[in-house]
Amino acid sequence: MQDRYSNIPNQLKEFIVSQDHDDYTAIDHACWRFIMEISKRFFKDHAHDAYLAGLRGTGITINSIPKISDMDDKLQEIGWRAVPVRGFLPPTIFMQFQAHSILPIASDMRTADHMTYTPAPDIVHEAAGHSPIIVDEDYSKFLKKYGACAVNALYSNEDHEIYLAIRRLSDIKENPGATSEDIKMAEENLQSSVDSITFISEAAYLARLNWWTVEYGLVGEMHAPRIYGAGLLSSVGESYNAIHGNVKKILLSLDCINYSYDITEQQPQLFVARDFDHLSEVLSEFTNKMAFSRGGIKSIQQAIKCKSVCTFKLDSGLQVSGVPSEVIGEDKEQYYIFSGPVQLSCNGKQLDGHGGEYHCSGFSSPLCSEDILKQIQTMETDQPVDLDFGSGIQLTGTLSKKLILEGKLLVASFLDCTIKRGDQVLFDPSWGTFDLACGSVVVSVSGGPADMQTYIKHMQMEPPNKTKPDYLVHHSQKEENLIDLYNEVKAMKGQSACDEDAMKMILAKIGLLFPKEWLLRFQLLEILNSHGQSDLCGEIESKILSIASGRGDLLSSIKRGISRLNSSS
Repeated sequence: MQDRYSNIPNQLKEFIVSQDHDDYTAIDHACWRFIMEISKRFFKDHAHDAYLAGLRGTGITINSIPKISDMDDKLQEIGWRAVPVRGFLPPTIFMQFQAHSILPIASDMRTADHMTYTPAPDIVHEAAGHSPIIVDEDYSKFLKKYGACAVNALYSNEDHEIYLAIRRLSDIKENPGATSEDIKMAEENLQSSVDSITFISEAAYLARLNWWTVEYGLVGEMHAPRIYGAGLLSSVGESYNAIHGNVKKILLSLDCINYSYDITEQQPQLFVARDFDHLSEVLSEFTNKMAFSRGGIKSIQQAIKCKSVCTFKLDSGLQVSGVPSEVIGEDKEQYYIFSGPVQLSCNGKQLDGHGGEYHCSGFSSPLCSEDILKQIQTMETDQPVDLDFGSGIQLTGTLSKKLILEGKLLVASFLDCTIKRGDQVLFDPSWGTFDLACGSVVVSVSGGPADMQTYIKHMQMEPPNKTKPDYLVHHSQKEENLIDLYNEVKAMKGQSACDEDAMKMILAKIGLLFPKEWLLRFQLLEILNSHGQSDLCGEIESKILSIASGRGDLLSSIKRGISRLNSSS
């Protein structure tokens, strides 16, 4: 794994896991095959034209779960990568992956109980949902633009609390051992986090845009749109309802960010883009309003409200990263204060000696006029200074050092430094060396640190989820017996003749030990149909439909699966 991903940033490698392809059971592969067979047939008529070509072009197999390493090889041919991860990633990390044109693929497989939809990321959603449409150049271009935009979005501490609540709820809902009380508590926890929101951040608005496009987007004519969203491409139930149900269709515009969503429910409305260039147009409209595009005091105030790590970029190119706590100024920023730890960078690289360890207690600085900058540039070190920054801000001290990079003055350091604004002390000599950030205006305010690789250790990041859920690793004896039956049926598929007596014996075992098991019966029905109709077909078909009776999307999906078998026999 190390060699394959050697050129991926270290902070992202931490979230890469081993796919362990041999650990998938015969049930997992049967579940994948059922979903893909239905999907391929349905999406041939109802997905964007890139879908079928995308399955071939990104290494996605139909009969068995694909190897992510094979997908990675294929995607590299079109400028993308694929890596295996587990579960929901922290939003900051997910956007970092996307900004590097890397598709993180949750490697776990959904359980058969969640065949038509799972609230947890899994390989059906990530591989069969996200990958195929990437082969379209216009869509790929949009995704890369989205990644570059999203990695700069201001996110709040409230966003992180909601992420944790969603992650917990999705994990619990996918766990077969979870009780109704477990689910209820997780749902209440999520609702409590949602109810506690005081404002909607840029990242949250951008997540909505992602939801209504990348996850649940439709494209084409309003009266007959095609599916391209990964959430729909990986949900055999909701995708059918999106086309044939009563879901409201709305022409895509930036107004979609005003529609919230619930990951545990099917969507009441969907948005239709004219084409994939339309996606880029809407994204550009949003990007132009973001703090990293505008800068200035309003963007700074917005960042302070978020109470999370962000980066101020000055017109000199200096980047100040940390959690901003205060700004002085009315129409224009005059002095800003960060709580620690703080990182100073340029061009996305931390400056030597100016990391979070050094600026562990915070950082503050006035903005410098051109006159102030010229004075500092011409000063000799060890020279006492008395600088007037305007608006009542005065600095006295001794210039000890200047940091110049590529001919630009970035940082000026002062000893015995006092900074006052009238009677207010902004910096006291007892606090140590004062480092002045040299710049006259904040041109950009973006989410996250400038140099993530060196700063991430200072962030309160949820540790990577590398452990497989226990229910995927340890199987009860009953589950092992069911897996054995699936393997027996799988072996039958390669036989030239159909042994109906052997099938009857397996059906008897299923009836005795697993009376509610429909997918294994469907596998037998598939074999019988491949050898021509049999008297057993009607019996098995009736039993499957009886088991799925009243189960909504599952029953509908099974009927579609049976229709596929009957039409091909």
